[in-house]
Amino acid sequence: MGAKDLAEKNLLQYKDVFSDIVNVNLFGGRCYVSAEELSREPGELITKVVSDDKLRQLQMDVPMKCKKDNTNFFLCLENQSDKNNIMPVRDMGYQHAKYMEQIKEVKENNRKTGNYPTPMTKELNDSQKLSPVITLVLNYSQKKWEKPRCLNDMLEFPEDMKCELEPWIPSYSVCVINLASQPETTISQYQSDFKYIVRYLCCGNDRKKLDEYFQTTEFELDHPEAFLDWLSAVTNDTRYRKAKELIEETEGKGGKINMCVLLDMYEERGVEKGIAQGEARGIEKGIAQGLEQGEARGIVKGISQGIQEINTLYHCLLADNRMEDIQKAIIDTEYQKELLQEYGIGE
Repeated sequence: MGAKDLAEKNLLQYKDVFSDIVNVNLFGGRCYVSAEELSREPGELITKVVSDDKLRQLQMDVPMKCKKDNTNFFLCLENQSDKNNIMPVRDMGYQHAKYMEQIKEVKENNRKTGNYPTPMTKELNDSQKLSPVITLVLNYSQKKWEKPRCLNDMLEFPEDMKCELEPWIPSYSVCVINLASQPETTISQYQSDFKYIVRYLCCGNDRKKLDEYFQTTEFELDHPEAFLDWLSAVTNDTRYRKAKELIEETEGKGGKINMCVLLDMYEERGVEKGIAQGEARGIEKGIAQGLEQGEARGIVKGISQGIQEINTLYHCLLADNRMEDIQKAIIDTEYQKELLQEYGIGE
């Protein structure tokens, strides 16, 4: 499982985030499901295939059970960074396994209590009902998920019989939430940390929008570390993991962080410090070269050349987003020489 999948699952396992997503997308923003009513369910479902009598494992992303009064229903959030073109069949597998799990549990309870149905072929008593199972597929991609959204989208019918056959096949629709294209009226309903993720996705690949988003938003987070892990995995930028050091603790749980401060600390200040120290080393290098030439003019020339080489190196590293290499080069002169050679500077 990739870092992005793990980071998505890690954030959604928090019950306040899970209930927030469900309330916005199933109940129009109404707080119908509370975090206190949720309990985690195992993500692995074991089923047996009749054809070969072998056990199979189905892996659900983040399933939970909601208990309201004396009734239950099951919810599962599936994370998709890209469209999965067999999702209707996958969801059928989840639903089948979860319903069969319930049937097995009820039948076992009937056996223990002697409460068998009449006739036995019924398997369950008429009064015994199953709890609903609902799957929401969260599409994190910038591309809108159009098809397949139901089983019929995956099927090829004989042209001369399509009209006759289609009505007899259940649609098995999947509930896909295209996060990046949700309207503002929907986005404003999110109350948990997930609201920052949806707004981030709505910026798309527009660098200007992303910069404005980070520079104008103070993130007040209930689960700051999980959010920053998600951001780091999605952007493939380790600076966001380092942002954990900048989290300001608030009263109670969570914390807040200003991304503008983060970018300032790890980009501008880091580079300035690197260049300043690099200039000092460039001066040292220039003096050494000048002394070798035995003249003051050589010292001046060497200093200028040394500063230029070090500055060029740090700007190259910055352009390649190699922040960790900048920090290492600041304190390790041998590594600095390796980087200069790698970029062909000063040869």
